[in-house]
Amino acid sequence: MKKYSLFLLSVVLAFAGGLPGFAKKKKTPVLPEVKLKVELDRKVLPAGKTERVVLKISLEPDQVVRDEANRAPVNLALVLDRSGSMSGEKIEQAKEAAIQAIRRLGATDRISIVAYSNHAETIVPAQSAKNTEKLVDLVRQLQASGKTALFAGVNQGAAELRKNLEGEYFNRIILLSDGLANHGPSSTEDLVRLGRALVKEDISVSTVGLGTGYNEDLMAGLAKEGQGNLYFAETSKELPGIFDAEIGDALNVVARHATLRIELEDGVRPIRLIGRQGAILENHVEIEINQLYGGQEKFALLEVEVTAGKAKEKKNLARIVAKFKAAENGLVISRKTTVSCAFSEREKEVTASINEKVVVAYVDNEVAQAKDAAIALADEGRHEDAVKKLKKLCSTIDSRNVTWGSSSVNAKNRQFLSELEELKNDNGLTNKKRKAWRSSNYQIQSQQKAIPYLSK
Repeated sequence: MKKYSLFLLSVVLAFAGGLPGFAKKKKTPVLPEVKLKVELDRKVLPAGKTERVVLKISLEPDQVVRDEANRAPVNLALVLDRSGSMSGEKIEQAKEAAIQAIRRLGATDRISIVAYSNHAETIVPAQSAKNTEKLVDLVRQLQASGKTALFAGVNQGAAELRKNLEGEYFNRIILLSDGLANHGPSSTEDLVRLGRALVKEDISVSTVGLGTGYNEDLMAGLAKEGQGNLYFAETSKELPGIFDAEIGDALNVVARHATLRIELEDGVRPIRLIGRQGAILENHVEIEINQLYGGQEKFALLEVEVTAGKAKEKKNLARIVAKFKAAENGLVISRKTTVSCAFSEREKEVTASINEKVVVAYVDNEVAQAKDAAIALADEGRHEDAVKKLKKLCSTIDSRNVTWGSSSVNAKNRQFLSELEELKNDNGLTNKKRKAWRSSNYQIQSQQKAIPYLSK
């Protein structure tokens, strides 16, 4: 009997990892393969004069098939508007979008659902997403009525996420609203501050504006500070596709808290960042990118001034260091690279070195920034000034494209000009156009993955 008891004890210890010969195999973490790449708009510069160059610094995670066993689990809060304006098809499509999101999650993921009208109510407290049908039944019971306590909804969603912040989760709020925040804190500044505070807790916020009645500045500001995505859904039929894309991103996070440090060599001076925010210091630039998704490139554009070089001379421009944390285990990974240019007196060599991908990214971001500035002018009633500003940029792009010779830039500029004529004919931005511009500008600057059928 004593021998039998010892045998049982050894079996128990073996399964618990207590005996060396029977130690439990640990799951091998899947480390992200992320390439650090630096490109110039021109690899060869005209000799004998000071030039401006655009650096495109990219982080390119490989696309890998990630099942529930080898990805970071998700801690998700769906924050749904159920105010009176959401009645009818809107609330029904919102429920279908939420149900679709629930069905894509796994047992290791956490889900909470908050609905808000006059106040915020937790419909599903934070829990495992394994009880799918129970969660679906609760969502189907949602009805629309009341006002829009948007701030309270986001706050309540964050409170549910906080229950699991200690785990190795990717924490995200997906906020849906079709109207103006009109109950409780409601200004853009209020929500921007909230988004900024949540990021410090490692909670990101993506926002979905439905129809033409919501405040796009508030939703864009919250998404920007919350370091999430931003969508404009013209109709409720677009909601399932948007939620599906958001869940796809959440399930495909390969790295977090990425930083880029660009150390400039002597004779290279930083001018400005285009599109992204960052810190420009005396001889180096620092940029943060909160999340990296498998198969999605994230990049920063930096314009620098390079002192004159001699023909056939080569010059080192910068050293770049990237650091990020693997989503599965928080392991810090770093990448390093350098970038240089050459000089030539031959115009053909300079022209042949032009990188069209960098040029197109530069133009897209310049246009997005100009559109944001035009929105601000239009808001002040200065529609003619807005049109003039954008036309000036069109002319600048046209003149620069004589050197670039890019058919893509030419096509983009023609489309841009047609939008300007529409703006001029409408005597200002329509509500719909303003929302479309806000969302597309944000998506370009953050390299948000496009949803094909939502392209405006």
